[in-house]
Amino acid sequence: MKRIYLALILLMSFDALSAELWSVAQLQKAISKSGHKPVLLDVRTQSEYNDGHIQDAINIPHDQLLKEPQLVSAYKDSQMVVFCRSGVRAGKVIEMLEGLGFKEIIDIDGDMLAWNEAGHSVEINNE
Repeated sequence: MKRIYLALILLMSFDALSAELWSVAQLQKAISKSGHKPVLLDVRTQSEYNDGHIQDAINIPHDQLLKEPQLVSAYKDSQMVVFCRSGVRAGKVIEMLEGLGFKEIIDIDGDMLAWNEAGHSVEINNE
């Protein structure tokens, strides 16, 4: 009985840590608002970011961020939207951030693939 109780507690604690899931329409609405805007954390490679990114997004590749989580410590109390191309890399970063106590983490349903498919604008770096 104790094992079942402990298993339920563990499952409930993992559920409490899950990031909020937004659609790209919800993200676009949040970005368009004046005033408090979420931090946009693009965890794709620099090359992917240069090829097209959401305006004002901060780029820290996921592999670098997983090794150096202090790079985002200044945003611990901010609402943070984490995304990559399709969601795999963002999921790893979100898991790490939740483990570090970040509270307001947003996951985007479909990530950049969905953003681009919806026809939203991107900035391109010609470096």
